[in-house]
Amino acid sequence: MVNNKKRKRILITNIVTLNPGDAAILQGMFQILRQKYGEDANIVVFDRLAAAASRYYPWASFRQSVFGHPPKGKFARVLQRLGYGHWNDRLRYWLLRSCVALIRSRLAFIPRVLIRQEDYSALQEYCAADVVISTGGTYLIENYNLWPAIYDYRLTLACGRPLVFFTQSLGPYHRPKYQAAFRNIFRQAHGIFVRDQKSWDHVSALGVGESNIVLGKDAAFVLEPNKAAASIQDGALTPKQKLKVAVSVRSLHFFDDPEKDLESNYVSCVVAMVEQAVREFGAEVTFLSTCQGIEEYWTDDAEYAQVVFESLSPDVEPYVKLDTAFRQPVEVVDAYQQFDLVIATRMHAAILGLVAGTPVLGIAYEFKLEELFHQLGMDAARLSTKSMEPEQSRAMVSDILTHLTDWQKKVRAVQADCSRQAAAVMDKLPNV
Repeated sequence: MVNNKKRKRILITNIVTLNPGDAAILQGMFQILRQKYGEDANIVVFDRLAAAASRYYPWASFRQSVFGHPPKGKFARVLQRLGYGHWNDRLRYWLLRSCVALIRSRLAFIPRVLIRQEDYSALQEYCAADVVISTGGTYLIENYNLWPAIYDYRLTLACGRPLVFFTQSLGPYHRPKYQAAFRNIFRQAHGIFVRDQKSWDHVSALGVGESNIVLGKDAAFVLEPNKAAASIQDGALTPKQKLKVAVSVRSLHFFDDPEKDLESNYVSCVVAMVEQAVREFGAEVTFLSTCQGIEEYWTDDAEYAQVVFESLSPDVEPYVKLDTAFRQPVEVVDAYQQFDLVIATRMHAAILGLVAGTPVLGIAYEFKLEELFHQLGMDAARLSTKSMEPEQSRAMVSDILTHLTDWQKKVRAVQADCSRQAAAVMDKLPNV
């Protein structure tokens, strides 16, 4: 930890904490950042849905993000209505960047009359920050609109602040405008922390020096359960022990392939796994995901779980239930401790299951989960939405439940190492 009595000012940007997976990352980041910069570090989170996030996560201090939210002004709303909404962030960026130049030239009285008080206050936060950190996760991929984040990075660099990309999966970038934008941003960043080799390659392919790229583990791996884990006995399960399986599902809205009908096949495979666990192993199954119980968020995995539940055979339904409750990240860990297996589509359901010490069968809808399981030597417990089939899915569930003790030992072996690697990026953060 840096020995400096000055209280550090840390900004975390580009996050949507209403996604509880992002909340798990955020909580892990808090732990790492406070260890680096001191328990009294002033950490402010610029969230795209800050007001709602404050209600669900009172342990963090939230501000509304500078870019990426619905337009407020009359002119901006007209542009949006005419189909030129992308100009809102562009014009806003140039206005705010000009104001930053004035603030840094000690002419702050001019921006006071040019922009709203909320924006002026945000610029003061950016200019005064010791470090600006773009949150970890998976959001810098071309499936999403990347321009709000790009403008935010450019504004940070205009403020002259160290910019760090916390541990994440990103890329690849095929569109020339994105390639040019991120090449310039990454070259100026203090560090780009990535969770996997593919992301490393995607950054390196832009011509970014490898000394700026750091390979680590997701920040959520540093979390610890509130409750002590139940003791795991080496040896076979006794007949009196009822197997319990948790299942995390999610919509493939951004990741479907209509020509291959991936989503329909995905549902069929999840149904096959649930029915196999119930019929062949007498398991009790609970649909319990990380991303649920938040009405302000765009999706709720519990609602999607209802769709899967309705596809189950009648003889299986009595042994399956839906858990729709919202939980804090560590509460998800505590819940997953009560299960023998977590079947996880959400990456952070997989991570929090591993943090809980519970074997996980991962279903990859993009490369980040494939990379994680490969790094952990757990390819035998991973499926892909692009290639999975019902028979293969049933076989994998059977194999894991048959060899559950071996998988429990495997998880115990990787837990501590993942936590260590997640925290190790602390040494690469700027000393300010």
